[in-house]
Amino acid sequence: MNSPSRYAGCVLLLLLFWMPGSAWAQSTGNYIDHDMHGSTVVVEGDSATAHVTFYAPDVVRVDWTAPSAARPDSSVAVVQEAGATPPTVRDREDALWVRSEALAVHVQKAPLQLRFTEADGTPLTRESTRYTRNDDGHRLGFHLDDDTRVYGTGERAGSLNLRGKAFDLYNTQQYGYQEAPPQMKVNVPLAVTSSGYGLYVDTTWPTRLDIGAAESNTFSVDVEGGALTYYLMAAPDVPAQLEQYTALTGRQPMPPKWALGYIQSKYGYRTEDDARAIVDELRANDIPIDALILDLYWFEHMGDLDWNRERFPEPFQMMRDLRADGVETIAITEPFLVPESDLFDEGDQAGYFAQDDSGDTYLIDNWWSCTESVTNSDEGCQAALVDLTNPAARAWWWGQYPVFMGEEMGGLWTDLGEPEEHPEGMRHYEGSVASVHNAYNLLWAKTLFDGYRDWRPNQRLVNLTRAGSAGMQRYSTFLWSGDVGRSFTGLQSQPPMLLNMSLSGLAYYSSDLGGFTNGTTTDELYTRWLQHGAFTPTMRPHGVDDQATEPTRFSDETLSIVRDYVQLRYRLMPYLYTLAHENHTTGMPLTRPLFFADADNPALANYDDAYLFGDAFLVAPVMAEGQREKTVELPQGTWIDYWSGEAHAGGQSVTVDAPLDEMPLFVRAGSIIPMRPVAPHTGAQPQNELHLDVYPGPDAQYSASLYEDDGSTLAYEDGAYATTALHQTRHTVDGMPALDLTVEAATGSYDGQPTTRTLAPTVHRLADAPTAVMHNGTDLPQRDSAEEVAENGGFHYDADTQQLHIQIMDASLDTAHTLRIPNAELASLP
Repeated sequence: MNSPSRYAGCVLLLLLFWMPGSAWAQSTGNYIDHDMHGSTVVVEGDSATAHVTFYAPDVVRVDWTAPSAARPDSSVAVVQEAGATPPTVRDREDALWVRSEALAVHVQKAPLQLRFTEADGTPLTRESTRYTRNDDGHRLGFHLDDDTRVYGTGERAGSLNLRGKAFDLYNTQQYGYQEAPPQMKVNVPLAVTSSGYGLYVDTTWPTRLDIGAAESNTFSVDVEGGALTYYLMAAPDVPAQLEQYTALTGRQPMPPKWALGYIQSKYGYRTEDDARAIVDELRANDIPIDALILDLYWFEHMGDLDWNRERFPEPFQMMRDLRADGVETIAITEPFLVPESDLFDEGDQAGYFAQDDSGDTYLIDNWWSCTESVTNSDEGCQAALVDLTNPAARAWWWGQYPVFMGEEMGGLWTDLGEPEEHPEGMRHYEGSVASVHNAYNLLWAKTLFDGYRDWRPNQRLVNLTRAGSAGMQRYSTFLWSGDVGRSFTGLQSQPPMLLNMSLSGLAYYSSDLGGFTNGTTTDELYTRWLQHGAFTPTMRPHGVDDQATEPTRFSDETLSIVRDYVQLRYRLMPYLYTLAHENHTTGMPLTRPLFFADADNPALANYDDAYLFGDAFLVAPVMAEGQREKTVELPQGTWIDYWSGEAHAGGQSVTVDAPLDEMPLFVRAGSIIPMRPVAPHTGAQPQNELHLDVYPGPDAQYSASLYEDDGSTLAYEDGAYATTALHQTRHTVDGMPALDLTVEAATGSYDGQPTTRTLAPTVHRLADAPTAVMHNGTDLPQRDSAEEVAENGGFHYDADTQQLHIQIMDASLDTAHTLRIPNAELASLP
């Protein structure tokens, strides 16, 4: 469940840190000497030492330390190893030049300061405020060009471009927010920019970023403790910077396919009968569902990792039955234990909890998960926090999971991992609250990921979690925006956070669809939020149970609309799963800002009112009550209104109708979108059917791809998957326009792969009926209706919709299939 936060002590600690008053030590001074240690150039100054290490030709690490001190030798975020080839060093009177074939670090000698350029001398950025340190931490500033835009840093709303903003990086739960505050629960010290470089500060300590707020051309970084290590990544655009960053900190594993389906949740389903009944209810109303979430009520006391048998008398049989119906079970756990918990005494005696100054378990007073039977303190309920910085505590904590999960539970929900309550007086195995706070949930995620891989060595993990930091993505985490208020204002906060999370390497992010608390979810709000949610990486309504979260509990109109969008998401599952593979291999997010499609358009630089869902779709959520039309900025290219089929030239704003049952949605001309029929769950979708939505564009050639694997195991890591290239080509045959659609032979294989499949393309926006359709040179029969095509194969042109329906039966995956459409005159394009 989600809960109110009580962070007064920690916030006060941060405010005290950021208040001016402590004198900063002398800065770097001047150059004294330098030396080469493997692939690292160590530059000694009067007051500080710079360690310069190339991790790749276009990625350089810089560590600033006290004079002659060793650089930090470990990181919880970075997994990439330093490059084996030492850089070239040229010593000149005024500077050192440390070079790779792609990047140069200019080490100014007096004063000691760094500047970064491309190999040809093109400037990137420089340290404009020299490195300084004192007992409280470190400070450094980087130059920002006048036109540099900055994105990322984790969970940020209010503005996509962060230029002119200042905020603290300290994971903080915000309960019932409407407008998202500057400081939230996911903080990643990564800034990607429009100026050819990304900047990642490798720290888990509380950090303040000032991105041109105090000084318009200075990006200042203040780190409270530890060391100051940063990576500069040279790349021409933001997608390439994300590719570098995710290579540095790890990439998201492939999710199980079911995790991309519809997930039903609320706080909460209180009994086994409730859980079974809601699945039956959704199935009876043709709502596909792949997972059900159980909140606090599955156990008795917080910290119990066993089932409350009064509420859930046969939990493993229940989970087996749900799985047989295509529904996985996800259960919540928290790292806080009340003394009544079955595990409290064991953890307390072993020293597995965070401690106080005396070495005793630190008990948090006035804890919120009290039950009527709890009377352990005059001040009410108390709780301890598992010290996940302690390796023995991590092993003990993971050891509790297989018992309650069994072979039947499909995934986990890890809540309160900021940690939500983290008093300053706590002491951890690895140090102070400040030193470990931001890394805590990453350590929990790693504990579960590693344990799960040992326990279930061939299954993919789903960890739905609330807090995060750099590197979280590699542990199969699926984040959400926390305890959002039920309002259109709360909905409006979601797209910018979704995009900045995507620009922070955290591609799987969504929200409590419909809102969590503090307000009323009207039918209109629920409809608009679920429409948006259908085009986010995970789709999961959630909220406290004073109000329903299920589409079946709203009006018939709302149910009908939401059903359509859930079913549309399921039809798009092959497209969505292919996006997941692209993220896994390159770090490219599933949801993307519009400037990815048009980087030179100034109207899109700070535009978060719409976003891309992969390359093919532009999504424009309706986020105002009563709104029935929307003006949308379009990137360059040609964009087709998904509902009306009208084509719009890009590079302009357009206003389109937005009735309650239509969220503005556009398809990029030239797209080939792989699809499958709707089924009650992803596992029931037929692998031997491939539908293609084809939108011809003005250019001669377009391509796309399809990724497929078994959807659940780790065999893909050893190459057990298949890719299929898709092409559309416009050309001329006998003086007439023709369109070729080619589905290449599948490359690769996986367990369960069919040998043949039905190919069912739909070509949109053909102006007239074609004279023929040929499959690999053989004419296909013309049918009288799309229904007849679906039953017997062949083709049919629908003049009312300007759609050409084609179907090939029993098409071998081992051969290419080309459909030629002569006389393929397209509807007019702008």
